[in-house]
Amino acid sequence: MLALIIAVSFTVTSCGSKISGTENLEVADVAGTWESNKGGRIVFTKDGSASFSNITQTRFCVPANLRNAIPRASGNGKWKFETVPDERPGVKIEFDTGAEKPPYCILHSSWVGKRPYSEMYLHQDDGMSERYKRDAVAH
Repeated sequence: MLALIIAVSFTVTSCGSKISGTENLEVADVAGTWESNKGGRIVFTKDGSASFSNITQTRFCVPANLRNAIPRASGNGKWKFETVPDERPGVKIEFDTGAEKPPYCILHSSWVGKRPYSEMYLHQDDGMSERYKRDAVAH
């Protein structure tokens, strides 16, 4: 019985506790150049602009007839703070696709670890195979 009470109290108290590294992001955490281990590059500026090259995109960002031909994207867009529920702190990246359908794309990213953050990933990559690291020289 005592073991059951301890287990229940641990479960109740741990549900409300904050996971390490989930504090809110600040502009300084995001702004800078981020490069992936697969050649992707994203530059976040302090004013909310983003430029990127060779990043993965969700299949919904590509016209249906090109989904197998164009798995990665390059372009310019904007970013703002937006954390997806049950994820670490992150931002939303939005950009025009240049196509009629879909006319724009929204990607989400999350920063991992603790401050100062040194890694982030795009949600469609799921952080498994492609991680972005801050470029110390360009930052």
